[in-house]
Amino acid sequence: MNEEADFTNRLVTAAPELGSLLDEHLSDQAGELLAYVLMSDVARWLTAQCSSSPRRVQEILSWLETEYIDGNFDVRNLIDVGIVEMLPTMPDGAPILDMLGPALRARAEVAGLLVDEADGSPT
Repeated sequence: MNEEADFTNRLVTAAPELGSLLDEHLSDQAGELLAYVLMSDVARWLTAQCSSSPRRVQEILSWLETEYIDGNFDVRNLIDVGIVEMLPTMPDGAPILDMLGPALRARAEVAGLLVDEADGSPT
């Protein structure tokens, strides 16, 4: 099993509610895991759930934070590019971006997500 598949399995184990996203993804991709595509779906799911289930989203983001800090390059890149960079920018992204831990928030800042698109100012 490669790093991306291993991480995906750990993610779905930690957050079983994401299993339906994985199943749909595998169905759409003829059984092939395209991890970065799936992680963009995870980013959208987290964003959509942050208002109705903020505690659960925070738990998943905390898990992702730990995985990012402890992970090797492949895991870190998958979380950074596949999830963090797919989150909405400020001000629309404020609800989810405000939930990020320090390491993922730093990645969001590097990606330019923390700049208010309306006036170009950092948040």
